[in-house]
Amino acid sequence: MVNYNIVKRAISVGLTPGDKYICVINRNGVMGQEQLADRIAEMSSLAYNDVLSALAALQTVIADATMNGITVQLDQLGNFTPFLKAKAVATEDEANVESIKRLRVNFYPNVRFKNKLKSSGFEFKYPVPKGLVIQ
Repeated sequence: MVNYNIVKRAISVGLTPGDKYICVINRNGVMGQEQLADRIAEMSSLAYNDVLSALAALQTVIADATMNGITVQLDQLGNFTPFLKAKAVATEDEANVESIKRLRVNFYPNVRFKNKLKSSGFEFKYPVPKGLVIQ
C-alpha cells in the first residue's frame, strides 16, 4: 500500500487559482545501501557481504555505462538512459561542447514495473504532528 496525506497548496495559475487541496505521497524515509543489502540477503542465498559487493559493482557498472552513452536495461525495473541537455544553436559550427549544458540519466520503468505500480493500492495515513515522539 502507498500511504498518502492531504496538503493545502496556494495555486496561482489556471482558471480557478486559490487555495487547493492535493494528495501527496507519505515518504517514509530513505533505504540506504546497508538496509537494501540486508533485505536482499534475507530474500536470497547470498551473504550480506556478497550482496554489498554486488551492489557496489552494479552501481559502478551503471555509472560507467551511462557515462559512455550506453543504456542499461534491468529486466525487473527498466532502463537507465543517458542524455544531453544542450542549447539549440543556429549553425552546425556553433553546436560544440560549449552548447552542452549537462549530462543526465533518466530512469524509464518497463511495462512489468509500471503494471506493479498501477496495481498498488492507496491508503490515507493521518499525519503525525511534527515534534511528536511515539514510544
